[in-house]
Order: sequence, then C-alpha cells, then structure tokens
Amino acid sequence: MIPLDRALRMLARKAYTVLEMERALAKAGVGERERNETVARLRELGYMDDLEVARARARTLIGRGAAPRWVERRLGEQGVSQDQARSAAGEAAEGASEADLLDRALRRRLRGRAPGGEKERRSLFRALVAKGHRPVQVARALGLEWNGDDE
Repeated sequence: MIPLDRALRMLARKAYTVLEMERALAKAGVGERERNETVARLRELGYMDDLEVARARARTLIGRGAAPRWVERRLGEQGVSQDQARSAAGEAAEGASEADLLDRALRRRLRGRAPGGEKERRSLFRALVAKGHRPVQVARALGLEWNGDDE
C-alpha cells in the first residue's frame, strides 16, 4: 500500500500528531524518506496540525478531570511542543484555577454525593493525584491529612 493512502486511512479513524504518524508509519515498515514525504504532504494538505490535535485532546482530558500540568506533560509525550501543549491546556481550562478544576473533577467523580468513607476518600485522592492535581489541594478538598511532597 502507498504510504500516503495508509496515512489517510489512519487519519480517517483518528487525529495524529506528526510524531505519532511517523511512529505508526515506521511500525508499518515505511522507510524514513517515504515517511518524511508522506507527513510533509499531509501537512501541506492541511490534514495534520499538532496544535489542533493538542486542543482537542486537552479539552477531552480537562473535561475528564485532568489537571492542566498533567495534560501538558501528556501532550508532550505525544509529540506536541511544550508551547503548544501549554497553550492547548490553558485554552481547555478556560481560565479556571487549579482549585476550580479540582472541584469540578471531584464533583464529576462523586456525581453530587459526599465521599462514602475513608476508603473512598483515599481512592479519590489517588485517582485525582494521578490526573496531575496537587496532593495538598486534593487532601484538603477531601478532608485528609497530607504531610508529603506537593508533586
């Protein structure tokens, strides 16, 4: 299959960053020169834009309760530049503070009810910290003691 056709089929299923597309084409056995030409052509046609992919993914991740700093890191791992990742995460947060985003994430997880008990509070703590929220803020929001590092 011609690399451009393969890439177009891939893009029909989901959006890719340049790095992700290069990796996928390499995994499919496409040579470096052909990969570079294919990605250049896709960008020329306007089918690939890392910033647009970052914006869409950031909106999704923030909507699912992730903290902007975690979103930035995740986008960076996906090949988005640091500046683009920061911009996309900031736009997705819509000016909300870290505390506001934490409150939204907590309300989303609890669906309007109070945490059940200590076990559920600890589970929520782990889940929210894993999504990039600062441990001290999460502990405070859940009424837990926290004496550890804030990272």
